[in-house]
Amino acid sequence: MPESSFASRGPIWYYRHMTKLEKIEKEIASLDKADLKKLSDWLEEYKADLWDKQIEEDVAAGRLDKLIAEAKAEIASGKLRDL
Repeated sequence: MPESSFASRGPIWYYRHMTKLEKIEKEIASLDKADLKKLSDWLEEYKADLWDKQIEEDVAAGRLDKLIAEAKAEIASGKLRDL
């Protein structure tokens, strides 16, 4: 078999050529339940922080001004009701 074939390179060659995401996925798949829970909790918090930051940036840039104005108009006209 020629030395350049995939089979001769084995798992080390494959691991070096995996994408960063593939490597992360492989590591996640090897976690025990407790560590997987910790990772899941961390990811939820991380995503929530990213969402909050994006909303703050959108508000500061005025991208939500139209929606805010529409909501205020609906409140003023009595179209909204308490839940």
